[in-house]
Amino acid sequence: MILAAGLGTRMRPLTYHLPKPLLPILGKPLIRYVLDVLKKAGIRDVMVNLHHLPHALKKYLRSQKDFKISFSLEPQILGTGGGILKAKKFFQNQRFVVINSDILTDVNIKKALAFHSQKKSLATMVVRRTNPHETYEALGINREGRIVKFRTKNIHPPLIKTMFTGIHIFEPEIFQYFPKNNLKNHLKNNPKNQKTFCINTDVYSKLVQKKKNVYGYLHFGKWEDMGSLNLYLAYHMKHLKGKKKTQFKNKLLKLFPGIIFPKSTG
Repeated sequence: MILAAGLGTRMRPLTYHLPKPLLPILGKPLIRYVLDVLKKAGIRDVMVNLHHLPHALKKYLRSQKDFKISFSLEPQILGTGGGILKAKKFFQNQRFVVINSDILTDVNIKKALAFHSQKKSLATMVVRRTNPHETYEALGINREGRIVKFRTKNIHPPLIKTMFTGIHIFEPEIFQYFPKNNLKNHLKNNPKNQKTFCINTDVYSKLVQKKKNVYGYLHFGKWEDMGSLNLYLAYHMKHLKGKKKTQFKNKLLKLFPGIIFPKSTG
């Protein structure tokens, strides 16, 4: 499942007229990079949840003939947990992968699945080491990969300080640990979406507290967050050269005159 229902608020104004998963990264839609990661793992049957500008996203995804893609429309955003719960039937009581639609990575999903299976894990997060300047919430894993500390600053050796990459692997039993109120009650109790069902806050944190089999697969390769305008602009300024860089800047400035490019990009 690809999580693609977000509003893309941190990417505005680019996402006022285009859903974030369709924003071009060096000329290719962001979500296509995610599809390529799944394709390399032999995963072709994919569910995508939708909310913001769903028709454009549907049209593009239907053109990707190398995948069998299903859609889960969320008239009201359900959060990561609620979105997964809504798509429960799609998973057919089998192991499944969930991945965010706003990352660039070369994670080997096959190796992550093998690790998950070897550890007999209920839920596995693909994680990476944190860099000193990063402000992502930290996870502490032990030498075996078990998640011991979750979303806390107090992580010290021998625990390895890591951060979540936006990729999970779940056993179907994970639904037993979802909040007891069902999806219908969630919608009824939250008519204005004031509180969403978050897989991290409402599921993982409790699993770690209960010392369930929850692991972190440590990824050492490429991982880029494309979740904000600054990160998007900085990535292009880093990877585009000469005339292409100038064209990129001029095009965006023409479309969105108020855009300010990060100072470090030149």
